Amino acid sequence: MAKASTWRHPGQFGQYQGMEACSRGRYAGAMQLFTTGVCHAERVYPLGIGLRCLSGQGIARDPVKARAWTALAAERGYPRFEATRDDIWKDLSDDRRKQATVARDELARTYADVHAKPRMIGELRYYRTQPTGSHLGDDPGVQTAAVGPSRTEGVNCRRAARVGLRGAGCGSADMASPEPWDPKPYFKVRNAQYEGTVTVGETQRDTSSEP
Repeated sequence: MAKASTWRHPGQFGQYQGMEACSRGRYAGAMQLFTTGVCHAERVYPLGIGLRCLSGQGIARDPVKARAWTALAAERGYPRFEATRDDIWKDLSDDRRKQATVARDELARTYADVHAKPRMIGELRYYRTQPTGSHLGDDPGVQTAAVGPSRTEGVNCRRAARVGLRGAGCGSADMASPEPWDPKPYFKVRNAQYEGTVTVGETQRDTSSEP
């Protein structure tokens, strides 16, 4: 993740930096980063927040909130996310299940895909028009200023610095590839990480190196 670029991609930035913060035990900072990321349609963020609510790392332990966040994370039907959501549901009383449903609906008013995807699409389209210098991946370090609504330009790595991190996800971006900038392939690539399943067959002996 330290070498991957999240240049002008606030969704992936929050994921990489939040996970880095967790790995260093900086859970409060991780929660800030994850919450920022939820706004930009990365479903791993609400999963991370939900798991922290369940474990009590960096946030007060609250199984009701854990269920609400993981239910939001499972919105796109990622199998393992759904399994986590359902496991938490099994351990809740009827009253807490009702509370969790209400809490999930409240989160959805801000963070559900119907709201979060347009935000991320707006970021992708806006920044696709902003690069200076080479459009083939070169990052000359040129700083640009845009007139109009405030965007995430230039703030990602400063956000990381405020919680004591640097480096992860602050690399340059590949402008030649459509996946980071075109909304349709962008979401397709991001979803593919969580939608797929793997079938493992019987073990076989490797005889390729035998005489």
